[in-house]
Amino acid sequence: MAATAGQKSGLGFYVENVVQALDDLDTEHKMIRINKVRKNLRTPSRMLWDQVRLPVNAMAQKLDMLFVPAFSAPRFRKPIVMTAHDIFGVAQPDKFSGLAKRYWSKTLPQSMYRAERLLCISEYTKQEIMTHLNIDETKLTVVPLAVSDQFRLVEDAGAIGKHLRDMKVEVPFILSVGTLEPRKNFERLLEAYAFSQRQNIKLVLVGKKGWDYHGIFETIRKYHLQNAVILLDYISDEQLVALYNACLFFVMPSLYEGFGLPPLEAMQCGAPVAVSQNTSLTEVVGDAGVLFDPYDVTSIRARLDLLLTDEVMRIEMQRKSVKRAEQFSWKATARKTMDVFESVMK
Repeated sequence: MAATAGQKSGLGFYVENVVQALDDLDTEHKMIRINKVRKNLRTPSRMLWDQVRLPVNAMAQKLDMLFVPAFSAPRFRKPIVMTAHDIFGVAQPDKFSGLAKRYWSKTLPQSMYRAERLLCISEYTKQEIMTHLNIDETKLTVVPLAVSDQFRLVEDAGAIGKHLRDMKVEVPFILSVGTLEPRKNFERLLEAYAFSQRQNIKLVLVGKKGWDYHGIFETIRKYHLQNAVILLDYISDEQLVALYNACLFFVMPSLYEGFGLPPLEAMQCGAPVAVSQNTSLTEVVGDAGVLFDPYDVTSIRARLDLLLTDEVMRIEMQRKSVKRAEQFSWKATARKTMDVFESVMK
């Protein structure tokens, strides 16, 4: 078996954690890592690596099967197992152009057709693949993700306070995490927040600028939220853990998510969570979170107001969050992944 890995990025965290968890399993199989890439690649270089250099390296290792944990799968003589994270660009092709559009419209679908089995990170991703690519259900296995153990309840109030001061964040605050781009739906969240019962409670948005992010800043200006919204670009994992632990509650209004790690990170840190009722987010939070219609500002505002004003509910949700998060682990992810590997190699 083989896994590809470059420098850590969004998908890089999945690769790092699932490969380590696979290594830790008690199994007769040997996993050979093909990790010749030491830096993040732009789309053209990444496609060249995936389609040419990867299969050459894999054939040299005489593998029984090839595990492709992200991006695209090459032509290969032995079975391929590929992880399917989402098919956002297949479902909404008008959001992309150039090589990115080619990847979503041609390269990714061809990779999924080519693979012997697909590991879907959520039931939602599985259903999307069946709907948009007409791939048979027997080829698809749902294998949920997990988050690092560093996301946990922190009892050291002094350490949390120091991190908050370094970020110039004061309690109480609402927290949201995600790339600043349209599908994260921050504009509607900001509008709902502007008219909520927020009083002096600020909204902290953590995320780097993505594509077409200007509307977020326009919305902040439109509703005069310059002094109410705190935008944080790059922060350390330790600082993020502090934010999850200290927030009044966490909210994720995304329009499309293949899985949704931030709510799980938040729950593992004991935060109450409110998320969109569509895509995969309901699978992550289960009955531990509250749901809203992400396309309806009134629905988002109602949930914000509920959590802003009901302290008893927030305390109960904190307990539910921790219990729900215990259902996810990299060990379980690795075990389900290995089960698929073994079925393919029979």
